[in-house]
Amino acid sequence: MLEAMTAALARLAALDAVSTILIGTMIGVTFGALPGLGSVIALALVLPFTFGMDPMLAMLLYAGIMSSVTFGGSVPAILLNTPGTPPNAATCFDGYPMARRGEGARALAISSASCFAGSLGGVIVTLALLPVVKPIVYAFGPPEFFWLVAFGMVMIAFAARGNMIKGLAGGGIGIMISLVGYDDMTGSFRFTYGSDYLWDGLPLVTFVTGLFAISELIAYASRGGSTVADSVDMAGVKWTRQVAQGVRDVAIRPAQTMRAAAIGAGVGIIPGLGGGVASFMSYIIGMQRSRDESYGKGSPEGIIASETANDAKDGGALLPTVAFGIPGSPDTAILLGAFILHGLQPGPTLLREHMDIVCLLLFGIFVSQIATSAFGLVSSPLLARISVIRSRWLAPFVLSLVVVGTFMLNQNILDSGAAVLVGIMGYVLRRFGFPLITIAIGFILGPLLETSFLQSMLISQSGFGVFWSSPIALVLMVCTLSALFGPFIADAVRRTRRGDPSKKAQNNTAGRVGR
Repeated sequence: MLEAMTAALARLAALDAVSTILIGTMIGVTFGALPGLGSVIALALVLPFTFGMDPMLAMLLYAGIMSSVTFGGSVPAILLNTPGTPPNAATCFDGYPMARRGEGARALAISSASCFAGSLGGVIVTLALLPVVKPIVYAFGPPEFFWLVAFGMVMIAFAARGNMIKGLAGGGIGIMISLVGYDDMTGSFRFTYGSDYLWDGLPLVTFVTGLFAISELIAYASRGGSTVADSVDMAGVKWTRQVAQGVRDVAIRPAQTMRAAAIGAGVGIIPGLGGGVASFMSYIIGMQRSRDESYGKGSPEGIIASETANDAKDGGALLPTVAFGIPGSPDTAILLGAFILHGLQPGPTLLREHMDIVCLLLFGIFVSQIATSAFGLVSSPLLARISVIRSRWLAPFVLSLVVVGTFMLNQNILDSGAAVLVGIMGYVLRRFGFPLITIAIGFILGPLLETSFLQSMLISQSGFGVFWSSPIALVLMVCTLSALFGPFIADAVRRTRRGDPSKKAQNNTAGRVGR
């Protein structure tokens, strides 16, 4: 292991290796910042051009793209409320309100520093768990998946502070929309109403982009002005001072940062979940644990939670990919094809004979993140000025990005139309007080919850005992039920200890009558 790490570091020090990482970083930031594109499309487009390249250089190019897409996607999420990639949707909830307050540069700096911390945490976790990855990956079956996703669904209640009923209703709306299309388990079409377009359901990029970007564009048109609220005085704003404050926001919150990195890496290890689940899981757990009343309304902790986990998942997702050939995320599914293209067979053979390439890939992700974070900190003062551009100039540009980005996904103009319809729905629901975060969580986690439930029932032949048959499933079940009923039990205990206020009032009244 030590020899492989030494060889990887020696190769990384070469000029061609550094140049390749920087090229991948520029590609990743660009594709991340354009809504609807993202790392999967970037990797897929680059893949054929790497045929015949030195495998190590090719891995560094992929590492540069994978590592930098996250920050690129956070730029429109913070400044325009338009997530560049689906996992960046959680960044909108606190990043955009900060931009509305005139703190766009600070929010971008928080994203840059959080991405760096998350990438570092993911690499450390991956290197530490490489020798023991096998039992971790094999320990999660459908029942464990079910309770893990159920825990995330229960957290919807905490994501809707102050309006739990509408928050849960929004989560239900998201789940219902996610059920549209072909059901793999039963072989039937659901809620398609005779439309061939809905056979595959609504694509995640289309739904998330429409829900946040289009709904915000409608709000742009209705209120005018710019991203920064008209009540905010931008005269004499020190953009560079905001950048320093953003870095300090991350530095003074090591506990929140480490928690988000651990969640991101942990979710990344589990195949099939990806960055969307990692960022939302970290965000809602952070919301539950936070004492900041502004969480969800422009808190640095929200950006730290989502962006750190989103980057940490890259290192975790590499574990099942290189150890078993099981992609841990959509990005690593493309990376799996890249391994095979360059004559590398993922699995024990790769770890035994090409451990230097695995280490090089991990180190490349980290070096690329250094370059990405440096670029983010330097460019934040300039990028933040987008938030003061008048909406009549900015809205058409953003709309064109959304239309082109959603069209590029499947080369289908109906995706763009669906994004517009989802955006109108999102705007109406937001006007009536439904939090968009819970709708997005329901849409992302709903299919995972249904699939893992049905798979568990098939395994057990319709017996419910499978859901608590393993220690991991039992622990996750207890955590989920505790999170669901814990607040009600705690509230009842507190009221019992203080005494029922109504009984106290009756006793006081009786005492006064007696006197």
